[in-house]
Amino acid sequence: MRPGAPIASARLAELIQLTLVADGAIIDLRHYATRQRATGASERLETAGVLMAGGAAETSEALLWQLADPIEAGALGFQSYACVPLHDLDGAPLGRIVAIQRGQRQFDGHDLKILRTVADIVADLIRQPQLAN
Repeated sequence: MRPGAPIASARLAELIQLTLVADGAIIDLRHYATRQRATGASERLETAGVLMAGGAAETSEALLWQLADPIEAGALGFQSYACVPLHDLDGAPLGRIVAIQRGQRQFDGHDLKILRTVADIVADLIRQPQLAN
């Protein structure tokens, strides 16, 4: 990665997808992106990261945000959904970390702990840009 380049959220989504053996994993940084773009600040992470099992990473923000919504994901055939919010130190929303499954699945406490850990890592990367370099 070149210095100053945004971190690829799709790589973090891949970590979630492989660890949870989920059909999809999403790093939804909509709130973070909106805030950064409004102030003209650079974005430390790509704002769209989704990885579908058996497919390439998808970076379309429109598709990402559609899949990150449980109702819209359900309309696209996903029956199971797990999500943890992502907040800045001041409590402001940054986005969410999502795992989705086409079939019935009960995401358990262990799965949610993994999602929470990735959310903490993402928040740290946003707050402390030197960690990314």
